[in-house]
Amino acid sequence: TGQGTSVPVARAGQANLVTFMFLLVLAIIGVGITDYSPADAHRYWLFMILICAAVALFGAARHDKGAGTRKHLRRVRVQLLHWSACVVAVIITYALIHNGRLNNADAGLVILLLLSLTVFLDGANAGRHFYLLGLLLGLTTLVMAYFEEFIWIILIISVCFILIAIYWDRSNARRE
Repeated sequence: TGQGTSVPVARAGQANLVTFMFLLVLAIIGVGITDYSPADAHRYWLFMILICAAVALFGAARHDKGAGTRKHLRRVRVQLLHWSACVVAVIITYALIHNGRLNNADAGLVILLLLSLTVFLDGANAGRHFYLLGLLLGLTTLVMAYFEEFIWIILIISVCFILIAIYWDRSNARRE
């Protein structure tokens, strides 16, 4: 019976890893868009917030399958509030752009920072891969702010995070 329980755990770990890599690729695409056209990047990052929120909510629903309905509804409410707060912060960032307080390039960094914080904090609900993704997005924000040619640095950091996620999943699968 020990094997029977490890197969679903392994599949869940693989699904989480694939989801992590999918979101990571979308984030790298967003970095490219931000570098190429900061004005267009705002819509992309808002799209990323909605995608991450959907993935987080779906992951929590999958995690809560055996839990009671009340516990699941509470988690969904907390996550909806959490992600809605991020969307409101992005809307406020747009207001700062239109008011002339922020330029497009700086606003892109602010929105990416908001996304990284929201993703990281939702790691408690959505799973440990969100912690990694939030850290990666935060590092990406720093790299973009300090380096002119940052794409290669971000790609190297991303590969390191993928390797960490793979190692993390394999070691977790062995323990369970």
